[in-house]
Amino acid sequence: MFRLKARVPRVLSCVVALLIVFTTFMGLEVIGPSNLKPAYAGTFVTKTYTDGRIYKVYIPTGYQSGIPVPLVVMLHGCTQDPDQFAAGTQMNSIAEQNNFIVVYPDQPSSSHPNKCWHWFDPFHQSRGSGEPSVIAGIVNQVKSEYTIDDNRIYIAGLSAGAAMAVIMGATYPDVFAAIGVHSGLEYKAATSEINAWNAMFQGGPDPNQQGTVAYNAMGSYKRVVPTIVFHGTSDYTVYPINGHQVLSQWAQTNDLASDGIDNNNIDDVADATISGSVPNGRSYTRYVYKDNYGAVIMEKYMVDGMGHAWSGGSTSGSYTDPKGPNASQIMWEFFRDHPKNGGSSTPPSGNDTTPPVTTASPPGGTYVGPVTVSLSTNEPATTYYTTDGTTPTTSSPKYTGPITISNTTTLKFFSVDTAGNQEAVKSETYIIDPNSGSSFSSISSEDGYVGALLADGMSTSVHKVGDKGMYNTDTYRVILSFDTSSLPDNVTITGAKLRIYRKSLSGTVNSISVDIVRGYFGSSSALEQSDYNAPVSANAANGALAVATVAPPGADNAYVDIAIPANALEFINKTGRTQFRLRASTPADFVSDVLEIYGGESSTYAPKLVVNYQ
Repeated sequence: MFRLKARVPRVLSCVVALLIVFTTFMGLEVIGPSNLKPAYAGTFVTKTYTDGRIYKVYIPTGYQSGIPVPLVVMLHGCTQDPDQFAAGTQMNSIAEQNNFIVVYPDQPSSSHPNKCWHWFDPFHQSRGSGEPSVIAGIVNQVKSEYTIDDNRIYIAGLSAGAAMAVIMGATYPDVFAAIGVHSGLEYKAATSEINAWNAMFQGGPDPNQQGTVAYNAMGSYKRVVPTIVFHGTSDYTVYPINGHQVLSQWAQTNDLASDGIDNNNIDDVADATISGSVPNGRSYTRYVYKDNYGAVIMEKYMVDGMGHAWSGGSTSGSYTDPKGPNASQIMWEFFRDHPKNGGSSTPPSGNDTTPPVTTASPPGGTYVGPVTVSLSTNEPATTYYTTDGTTPTTSSPKYTGPITISNTTTLKFFSVDTAGNQEAVKSETYIIDPNSGSSFSSISSEDGYVGALLADGMSTSVHKVGDKGMYNTDTYRVILSFDTSSLPDNVTITGAKLRIYRKSLSGTVNSISVDIVRGYFGSSSALEQSDYNAPVSANAANGALAVATVAPPGADNAYVDIAIPANALEFINKTGRTQFRLRASTPADFVSDVLEIYGGESSTYAPKLVVNYQ
């Protein structure tokens, strides 16, 4: 049995990814034997979405094509996968008993090294963008294969998955009838990895403010979204304040969605407070929130003494607390009582006076070659654009697909929604300058540290150079991996620099030396123990040792640029990977001397390779 007390320091040191939440679950309690058995007898199948992402679907034995059934989408937490989450929550067993389909989207390690949903990244916080669009797309794909009741589609998640379930409720209220949030955070609790750390421990911004932000994100699909929240009072990974904030945020969002007015006809003051306990298990408090008509809109369960775990789950899965109330059963009962047609909404063609919002991706900027631009809207709309500098009108070309820009161009555009609302004209300028160079971020799934010995370990989520103390030196080295295959074959590289950002420093690190290789150090581009001492090549034709030596960055979050000398530019690979190996010079003393840098998982401080050419 894992004991939370002994593992808390490990949790607090590892949790910093999700970008910061990347090992959110490493310190969860798994307590006692479970009374939940895998009693389901339906079919659990693996499917593939159009972008290659897999997801799993549970079809109960009672399902019959042509007869609509509910659908529950379950979003796993960091380090989990669909099988683990299904086993831990036992939602398939409940689906078998109640004849509904369950879908488990997978967050692969290729998207995040620790399989975390990007709840903290603005690109993944809006309709039609990033992971929300993928999850909604999976729902549509499931609907095309099975007979689903549109009024009874729900979504729930744990931790990072719960935070993403909140985002789905705000951005796709027309799809999801109700949401379940287990150990999660409010809408846009963070918009960067640094904010994410603060939010997990201290809570996010004012939930009343975020409630309004979530309401605005709904756009013309605004409607009351029934919400049920679970959180442990001893959760030291995502602190309990976040559970309270989720409830308060949705109280404000639903208050506005109910009639368009901030008048507290739905608020975060409980209409009923009920104490309960699980036989031979945990006590808990249930809070019930109603609207002015007496309908239950939200519920919150605070489970006494529970850590960061799925309440009432099974030990056959991962990261559960079987001593808590059965969150899966309670969530399903809440979902069952809240079909979409049971709540209020404003249809897109009704009293909608909000114009659409159009976004260009990628945004304007300087590019070294042709760029393909996509225009997306936050609701159904028609987009008009020009590329000749004139102001677009409804007589201008309609956007039907990506626009390729080969020369410096100002793209102007606007959209009109189905209710006739028109947004203001926007513009993005794309400067095409083949002499400007290219910037590459380190690949998070391939970078990390390797130790000198097997016992010194290796990790794709920690990036450290230095020593372990006890008069050792050069214990840890960092591998950084860049895909530079997009560099044009016919150009001459005139310069390059490697930029790294300091995350933390303990002890004394005098300098950092850099090796470079065209390709990769080991047998593949993936991180390997042998990368620590792998030669650049047998005859030095593919790389060079110690091409540069610099002092470490002077402060946390500060960076240092490492200029690649002219005689090493030939090792920058135009057809594949370019890798760097970093090692530190430290004193041989008793204490550990370690410099930790950010890796490719950081959206703000990822290592960058900037290549100039002509």
